Amino acid sequence: MIRVPALFFLVTTLVLAESPLAIPQIADGGGWRSTIAIFNGFSSESAQVNVKFRSDTGTLQDVSILNYGVVRSLDLELAPNTSIYLETAGVRPGVQVGWAEINQSAGNIPVRAFAVFRQTIPGRPDYEAVASGMRASNGLTFPFDNTGGLTTSFAIANLANSGCTVGVSPIRDESGRLLADAPKNVVGLLGGGHAAFISTDLLPETAGKRGYLQFYPSFGCGAGGLAMIGLRFNPSGPFTNLLPLSVESPF
Repeated sequence: MIRVPALFFLVTTLVLAESPLAIPQIADGGGWRSTIAIFNGFSSESAQVNVKFRSDTGTLQDVSILNYGVVRSLDLELAPNTSIYLETAGVRPGVQVGWAEINQSAGNIPVRAFAVFRQTIPGRPDYEAVASGMRASNGLTFPFDNTGGLTTSFAIANLANSGCTVGVSPIRDESGRLLADAPKNVVGLLGGGHAAFISTDLLPETAGKRGYLQFYPSFGCGAGGLAMIGLRFNPSGPFTNLLPLSVESPF
């Protein structure tokens, strides 16, 4: 009889129990295209994944993917040491935003993923930024920079099935000074919902300042957590993603 180490069953159970892998921002159309890359590069087994494209309201939305057509959901198999690239067609006249939810049903190691979104405007170079695939979090701390014409924006995905109000606290400038005396609720998300906003629109105290702030589920939020990306836009056109300074696990 062949003995299979108990650790094998433990690892497999942990993979299947993982929360979804979220790409917190996808943009397509109106000069935007996004490419999602999914990797099964650290596993000795094939991985089975399902990719769902969700709208701001949390519902599944149609997305045109090259070589796959118009889809709302895709079931994919990745052999060991392989990757899959899903590129949006970018043919919509207006921009469509949302996020991607990646659920893994098989494989002994969690897959990894990221998305590159590109903006194309005639007469200037294309600009790109990266949205990293991430698990649910109960708190994300990001830098912000709204000085010298720069603008920081954020996109948030709610991985819970229930609605969630997102709060911010603390908000500190580069000297460590608090810019808000009390926590602030900045956006309400439906279950599975998404929102993108310019920081100064919802947090006017960050105008002309730079520093850091923390987002967290405030109330009405069920089990699930948040996934986020920060973007810093230069007034001359280029933009770059901002990595979170810290990420708190919901468990």
